[in-house]
Amino acid sequence: MFELQEEGTAQTTKRFSPEEKKKIMERLHERRRQEQKSKEAIRRYLADKKVYNYQGREYYKIKDYKYSFYISKEVMESLAETVVEVELERSGYTANRKQKGFIKWDPVRQSILVSLSKVRVYYKPFEVE
Repeated sequence: MFELQEEGTAQTTKRFSPEEKKKIMERLHERRRQEQKSKEAIRRYLADKKVYNYQGREYYKIKDYKYSFYISKEVMESLAETVVEVELERSGYTANRKQKGFIKWDPVRQSILVSLSKVRVYYKPFEVE
């Protein structure tokens, strides 16, 4: 039997049979493979994209017909199919400003999806320059 102690409780333990342990390990392995596959796709997508340096940090530029957004390189490389809250550096004709939004990777379209509003979450595909 496989025993697992729950966090925070020293007395309570759950016992799993070998079949249950195998199912749990298979699910964890499948999740890890999906995340790895997603990260590989993101790396391939970003391989030929231009990296901008601004104030000692590296950014990718995301283009739209109205604005350009800069997202830090660390955030872009750590993307997955899950949603990440980011701070977007927006450059426009009037001034540069920061804006919070959500970003995620779409494995079907092989593109970056950005939601510019935290109130109404609507993802729009953007092109990385």
